[in-house]
Amino acid sequence: MLEIEHYIGRPSLAAEDGEWQLNLAPSLQVNLNNICELVLLTLEPRYCRLACHYQNINISVAKSGIATAQMLADTHSFRQSLYYRGQLSTIEITDANWVCIGDDYHRVSIPIVLSDARGGEVPFGYLELYYSQKHEFLPKDISTLNVLVRDITSHLEQHQHTIKLDQARELDQLVSEYNKDWIYVKDAKFRFIYANQAFMSLFPKDKQQDVIGNTNVKEPSGQEAQELLAQDEAAFKDGQYVSTQDVYTSAGQRMVYETVKRRFYNTSGKPHILCICRDITERENLIRQLKHANDDLDDFTHIASHDLKAPLNAIRRLLGWIEEDCHNILPTESQENLRLVVHRANRMYQLLEDLLSFAKIGRKDTTTKRIVLKTLVGDLTPLLDAPKEFTINVAPAELTVALVPFKTIMLNLLGNAVKHNDKTSPQINVGFREIQYFYVISIEDNGPGIDPKNFERIFQLFQTLKSRDEVEGSGIGLSVVLKHLNQYGGRIEVDSDGENGTTFTVYWPKPKHGAQQG
Repeated sequence: MLEIEHYIGRPSLAAEDGEWQLNLAPSLQVNLNNICELVLLTLEPRYCRLACHYQNINISVAKSGIATAQMLADTHSFRQSLYYRGQLSTIEITDANWVCIGDDYHRVSIPIVLSDARGGEVPFGYLELYYSQKHEFLPKDISTLNVLVRDITSHLEQHQHTIKLDQARELDQLVSEYNKDWIYVKDAKFRFIYANQAFMSLFPKDKQQDVIGNTNVKEPSGQEAQELLAQDEAAFKDGQYVSTQDVYTSAGQRMVYETVKRRFYNTSGKPHILCICRDITERENLIRQLKHANDDLDDFTHIASHDLKAPLNAIRRLLGWIEEDCHNILPTESQENLRLVVHRANRMYQLLEDLLSFAKIGRKDTTTKRIVLKTLVGDLTPLLDAPKEFTINVAPAELTVALVPFKTIMLNLLGNAVKHNDKTSPQINVGFREIQYFYVISIEDNGPGIDPKNFERIFQLFQTLKSRDEVEGSGIGLSVVLKHLNQYGGRIEVDSDGENGTTFTVYWPKPKHGAQQG
């Protein structure tokens, strides 16, 4: 869009004569015509015209007086040097750039320059005065021209604001009309004064014309009508009313709608309510499915806690008694087989424990605690079963976190780094830095590394890169890490070339203002 179109809209070609024309607001057109007539009365030219310079074309905006054929045929280019910059008294009105002399007229062209939103200048066009002979302007004439030019500028700049408002209203109207939500507005007497097409489509076509100007309350005794009236009254009184309703279609299908009614005041200060009614059936169905899934998970947790762990514990106790009583009398091969059975039973027990921990993730704890990172790692070190030659270096840092999930994440990542390290001088470096919204904790080891093609696989449930007989583990640890981070709005990254160690980088969200500290 050209800058000038913000003030006058887009000119169009008239079908009847092929002339360019402006479609100005009637009030603006009247005001500009009146200014041209005032010029005739006060400065006494034969003809006065306000012209807009649009794409090297002069388009008449307003005019008054009698023009000759030569006047109408004459055109001239708009010169940037003729910008109007203050009082006309500072400009030589008889300068050749201002004055054009024809066979039967003497023309004075006064440039009209508008201001844009950035304080710049927008060339608009000219106010042209045609005299029969050379005309000398007196000081009072210059003052009059200054006032008239300011009036023209003021009217055009005001029209720019009107155009912007009209465009905004048009956009709002389009958004409302094409919105699938039911949208309507009521006045203080609960009468519909606006309704979009989606809402209108609820009514039979022959009844739609009766909606605007009426209320919901067709039958005061109707329960539904009374409920709707009560909602409207609550919205007017409290400023807002929100409700969720189940609606059944004629085919028996259940639909769920959320209705928000909000009070607002129009430009006259009169209260109204805006109502937006949205179909949330799909969302509610997903919530219901999620609840069922969580219920199933709770059932599994109960089964794993009681029905699976109890017999497994009995088996482990029996194996322990057999190993204790028969260790010295069993052949070597049988001792090895018994040791393998005990090992597998213990692995099964650990798997159940890890599964229970994984299943219980989901109940978000918003309580946070200020911790020292080095102290936390020191508390976890005895649980890692690390060889005495293992070195763990921790960067100095203090951070505020939800302690239980953060501690679980660190334990799993440190445990992995210890468990898989195959070096004679194993080492872990725990780094720390802060960015705008996150604490960034890196756990870097000098182990065998992870092939980049396995970066996604390692976070999947029960996935291990080595046989469980080679490296003890359930394949759940990194899944637990990822699930905790997803729940708390964090993330994790992996970096490794598959040979020279691995770095896990955890982005843990900083606490929001007002978070509860324990």
